Amino acid sequence: MNIVTIFGGPRLQGNTATVLGWVEGALREGGHSVERFDLNDLDIKGCQACFTCMESADEPGCVLHDDAEPILAAMTGADAVVYASPLYMWSVSGQLKSLLDRTFCLVRDYGGPNHRSFVEGAKTTLLVTCMGPIERNAEWARDQFVRYAGYTKYDLIDPWIVPGCSEPGKLGDDVKQKAAELAAKLVGQS
Repeated sequence: MNIVTIFGGPRLQGNTATVLGWVEGALREGGHSVERFDLNDLDIKGCQACFTCMESADEPGCVLHDDAEPILAAMTGADAVVYASPLYMWSVSGQLKSLLDRTFCLVRDYGGPNHRSFVEGAKTTLLVTCMGPIERNAEWARDQFVRYAGYTKYDLIDPWIVPGCSEPGKLGDDVKQKAAELAAKLVGQS
């Protein structure tokens, strides 16, 4: 399978990058293709709300020409997309939020009888790491992503929030095992 991972954190050696790396490693070990985009290194402008993308029925058609273009193209050709972010202000990072807003161009006729998406049917999940607990802390990020998956018509795998993260060296074997389990779900092996 062709899997795209989108890393929305600034620290390439941090908790989120470590856990995402374990998911990617398990996928590669299973013989799957994995392409990662590190958003912090890219120039991605926010959605302009111009609705120009809605003029084309056959392609996303965003008027902005920046580093989001190859990501959107990769997403539309992927069997699965994994979004990963540390928790920021009870949600995903600004880097990831900008890209999520830009995926507006992937959906047509939302709320109408012909609602469709250029990523429809691909599997997706959200991976979030946070220092605190899930309750009264990270559930908003999870709930937002569940709604986002419905909007984009992804085949949703429940978002995975890893609480109590202080530093990558303290992530336990249980987290590494759950990363392997997530990889198996992405490719339909569980």
